Amino acid sequence: MFSVDRSLPSPLPVQIAAGMRGLVSTGQLSAGDTVASTRELARQLGVSRGTVVSAYDQLLSEGFLLATQGAPTRIHPDLARAGSPGPAAHAPRPRGRAGRVVSLKPSSGHAGTIRPAAWRRAWREAAAEPAARVDKAGQPELRTAIASHLLLARGLAVDAGDVVVTGGSREGLLLILMSLGRSLRVGVEDPGHPGLRRVIPVAGHTPVTCRTDAGGLVVSALPADLDALLVTPSHLYPLGGSMPAPRRAELLDWAARTGCVLIEDDFNTELRYRVSPQPTLATLASEARVLTLGTFSTLLSTQLSAGYVVAGQAMAATLRGTREVLGMPVSPVTQRAIANLLDGGYVRRNTRAVHSRLARRREVLGDAICPALEALGATAIEKDASTGVDLAVRFPMPAAEERVVDWLAGRGIECGRIGASESGGLIMSFAHLDDDDFERVHRAFASVSTHRS
Repeated sequence: MFSVDRSLPSPLPVQIAAGMRGLVSTGQLSAGDTVASTRELARQLGVSRGTVVSAYDQLLSEGFLLATQGAPTRIHPDLARAGSPGPAAHAPRPRGRAGRVVSLKPSSGHAGTIRPAAWRRAWREAAAEPAARVDKAGQPELRTAIASHLLLARGLAVDAGDVVVTGGSREGLLLILMSLGRSLRVGVEDPGHPGLRRVIPVAGHTPVTCRTDAGGLVVSALPADLDALLVTPSHLYPLGGSMPAPRRAELLDWAARTGCVLIEDDFNTELRYRVSPQPTLATLASEARVLTLGTFSTLLSTQLSAGYVVAGQAMAATLRGTREVLGMPVSPVTQRAIANLLDGGYVRRNTRAVHSRLARRREVLGDAICPALEALGATAIEKDASTGVDLAVRFPMPAAEERVVDWLAGRGIECGRIGASESGGLIMSFAHLDDDDFERVHRAFASVSTHRS
């Protein structure tokens, strides 16, 4: 009822899972129907049984399939109550997997993050450990694992006592801002990644836009009255380049002179750079106050709300005091599971796998997606300086840009804008897509080349 193709960039288990979803969306299978055994489907498709088992494990974890002991595997009956689509003569155009729009907007996550089986194993091991006292600053084993990881991955030597566990990067920034004081003026990059800047007014502070160029923040143009400055030197918006070493030194000197606290958002760094990225600002700082903001959504899962803040000894004590009042947002079992993944080398192995996956995506961008964009009217395509899987796409006039936005929207795909205007160009990020969504985007662009030829 469907086939797989070894020449496609997406792995066979991903293709099989997509094929099973397609059978339901077209009405060939319905909620409650029995599906082929893993052995039978492997025979039909000409693949190994382990490949089908991996696909079924994914569908089981999604709640798409239901398996009960002593009974055949079947399409989950609850899909009928969720309104699974049946066959229709005039069905609406698909909008991504399971009805979702596929977003090419920049994201802190990466395709190839933790597999469900690895997470379940780490969780079981963590849950089996004896219950320990809850440390509001984070369980000691996780803070120690984070310190070891930062030393290996970022060359940042910190004491575990200077690490505070948070409920993700946004909660981490909120914790920092609440600890620094009231009614602060907080600088943000312009243009810059929009994710964290919305936290600043929620905390009762005033965001102040600060000009950037190709090398990041323009230090000579920074306001002298900033209390804090949120900066992403290892991921310059929109294409993820890195702030040059002289600019970093200039920024640190400026912060030391003015007393401004630098909040370094270090997301995506380990996975983005094929060679070792530049060191963190905290590694280079001698007199400037630098707080490092990290998240596990990049390394492990976009659905995992857990992260950390690294601070100097004095500031870490203040953060721990605020954390004590707010409580700990991450359960001890989750923290121990993350620590197991860090200590067991899973994150390092996963990083190597992501680099290989991004290399394959670079080839697809060069062979199919960039030529398709040119055929659609793009006049300039700039590639991500690190992994080569983010694109800045510019057009000769706003009308041409809007035609591409509409063309993508008609295929269930959205992208980001460079700057606030509708004529500054489009930003398309392909690193965070899972294999299924990336293949969907690839097919959409490939249809341009097929149609034009």
